[in-house]
Amino acid sequence: MHKEYFMDDNYKNHPIQEQPSISAKDQNNTDTDITTIIKKPKRRDAKKVHAALIIIEGTEIGRNYLLRRSKYTIGRSLEADISIKNDPVISRHHAKIEAIFEKQTKTTKYLLTDLNSSNQTFVNGQQIDQKFLSEGDKIHIGETTLKYVLQDDIDARFHKEIQDRIRYDSLTSLLTKEAFYIALESELNRCRINRLPLSLLMMDIDFFKNVNDTYGHQTGSFVLSEIGQLIQDNLRDFDLSARYGGEEFITALIETNESQSLTIAERLRQSIANYMFVYNKKSINITISIGIAQYPEDGRTTEELLAKADNALYRCKQTGRNKVCLSSQKNMENK
Repeated sequence: MHKEYFMDDNYKNHPIQEQPSISAKDQNNTDTDITTIIKKPKRRDAKKVHAALIIIEGTEIGRNYLLRRSKYTIGRSLEADISIKNDPVISRHHAKIEAIFEKQTKTTKYLLTDLNSSNQTFVNGQQIDQKFLSEGDKIHIGETTLKYVLQDDIDARFHKEIQDRIRYDSLTSLLTKEAFYIALESELNRCRINRLPLSLLMMDIDFFKNVNDTYGHQTGSFVLSEIGQLIQDNLRDFDLSARYGGEEFITALIETNESQSLTIAERLRQSIANYMFVYNKKSINITISIGIAQYPEDGRTTEELLAKADNALYRCKQTGRNKVCLSSQKNMENK
């Protein structure tokens, strides 16, 4: 007989499965008569529970907020602990959540309170002024729905992975366009409040179609991935960068004036032009064109800045490529 044994650290060997033995004439075949020893995998600790709010409907769908402090405010304000800036129906300070520790049961409950919001707070479709949350409750504020859940460590890692996949482009590791828009709106609000500058860069790889046509799409994907890394290497950690679509990229330079943005963009352009792209032992020369728009001179909204930066990028394409152009009609030619 063929016996499998299940082994762990606490018990002796226990036979768990028996199979008919293989005849001698069949022993030369690929199936052989062996005894398999299976070591029991260590069980992961999944007991630690985290209370969390997950946005399941709204402009910031997928965001996961672990409730680790005693009090959280929810609202449209930038000062809110859970700030949902792109939902105009939410009040600036809409609701709050407080952690209440019960000594008798030694458990923590979370109390949701409406803060006299204009459009009220709802839980599972019912308007509330105050309510202790139960697992699975759906909180409706404005046009956003948050789900109250209890997560173990595995759940927490899973939701972080999902959130990352929503926020980041898998090929370049830069933000997705949707995640970039959300982050940019937040930065523009901060710039308005504190009267700070911001520069928007629109970038496009020159003649990228020729790369795909000549070397193939795998090579094209390699080039996109490398440029994503070069963008990250040449910018600051707090700047925002995204793959805008196809071979286009976009960056917001935080608290950066026009003169500074021109220097940074030119440094990035030169870095890409001088970089050796090698794939399958073939070297490829790649250049990039960059258009720049400045907040607040060229616009005060995302749409206005995008239009001005795109126009500056178009001017780069029309006047020779591999250059940086400002929305204010200035440009820096190749050196």
